Amino acid sequence: MAKLPMARLPSSSRSPRELQRERMSGVDSAWWHMSRPNNPMTIVGLLMLSDAPSIDSLRDLVAQRLLLHRRFLQRPVHDSEGDHWQLDARFKIERHVVLRRLAVGESLRGWLGARCGESLPGAHPLWQLTLVVDGSQAALVVRVHHCYADGAALIRLLLVLSDPEGGAIALRREPATGQNSPVSLLDDLRRMLSDAQAAVGGGARSEDDPHEPTTPAALVRRLARVAIVLGRDAIRLADLPDEAHTPFKVRPGLRKVVAWGDALSQGQVRRVAQAFGCSVNAVLVSCVASALGAQLSAKGHDPRKTEIRVLIPTPLRGMRRGAALHGNHFGLVNMLLPVGIANPVARAWEVHRRLEALIDTRQALLVHLLLGCAGLLPSDLRTRTLEALTTKATAVLTTVPGPPSARSLAGAHIEDLMFWVPQAGDIGLGLSILSYNGRLRVGMMSDAAVIADPELVMQRVTAEFEHLVPLAVLLAKQSHDHD
Repeated sequence: MAKLPMARLPSSSRSPRELQRERMSGVDSAWWHMSRPNNPMTIVGLLMLSDAPSIDSLRDLVAQRLLLHRRFLQRPVHDSEGDHWQLDARFKIERHVVLRRLAVGESLRGWLGARCGESLPGAHPLWQLTLVVDGSQAALVVRVHHCYADGAALIRLLLVLSDPEGGAIALRREPATGQNSPVSLLDDLRRMLSDAQAAVGGGARSEDDPHEPTTPAALVRRLARVAIVLGRDAIRLADLPDEAHTPFKVRPGLRKVVAWGDALSQGQVRRVAQAFGCSVNAVLVSCVASALGAQLSAKGHDPRKTEIRVLIPTPLRGMRRGAALHGNHFGLVNMLLPVGIANPVARAWEVHRRLEALIDTRQALLVHLLLGCAGLLPSDLRTRTLEALTTKATAVLTTVPGPPSARSLAGAHIEDLMFWVPQAGDIGLGLSILSYNGRLRVGMMSDAAVIADPELVMQRVTAEFEHLVPLAVLLAKQSHDHD
């Protein structure tokens, strides 16, 4: 592959100080401070490649495409003025795009699990791409701290780095930079309120409208209007009861383990969902619930007597920055997972009902605003607020739509794709659902103290779905005969 030209920093009319640092948004700041030694808030992605590109061609590709986005040349810093993004004066691409050859007897899954428990070095931008070579097999492991981007933004970054299968390499134009970064505390609050008004139907004006009021009094009035709309959901969130104790509620340690299930045909999952009369997500989440219920049974806990609460990242309707390549533009909702319903159809319907019920709430928006406000608070108050948002859940469960067709990276075919979501606070389980090129996969990151062998859980997810297929065929036939 021909070498691509190294990227230069985009030109800007801003002052040298503004070029060196930008204020972090409250939401990004909250995700940064959510990291703990036993739970680093790092999103981990895995791209299985047909062959290994040269490390030089990969570095050139990253420089030419990724480094045009200023955020990936910056690191988060905290000082007397608060949290900021600051350019890394000692940035070296060799530090962030590295080659790793696995030793004899070393497995990709084991090596990957060890990386999930490691924090990225804070002296430099918190991301790293590792080209892992194991004999004739190759993979790209992507690690990015959650404060840089949410899952959807990372998929868009993948699209920037990769090319349609069989297509010519498309050189990306230099993007406009910095224009979405808050420049003051009031600007950050105005953005959050603007998002809130758009999401609750408050008729928010454009962020670029020069007539938009930004005075403290105007912000207070807008906040009051939003608070009235969100009040009911705030009360519900505050009144959430604690979960019943299960073997999954164990304080996480330092060792993480990962697994991913067999690829499922997206078309087949859709046909099962249609036969059951529910959504694709409900079918997959129902299979996850069944697998976790079986795991509880194996630990001597009756799943019929309990339900576990999961945090589900949810896109915010009406948010204008939802197509950004960095930043966190989502909220969280709480859902009880019915791990004790044995009937697969009844369980799928119940999961579907609960997911649909969450659509009618504004809980995701509320949590997004709480995170944004928490990121602006002093350290002690911020810690207590973030803990309050995460202590009443057992797992994080996220679904991200990946590229619908095959892609290539630096000339290598991307054969498969998976990612793992980090966990906040003392949560020890992370479950991820990702689509790619007509297939769906479920993955799990677990603290070893919670579930030591997540591969067994993933096998149960696959087995549960395989049990649903003939049942769906029967239901579809009965529906056809009835018509």
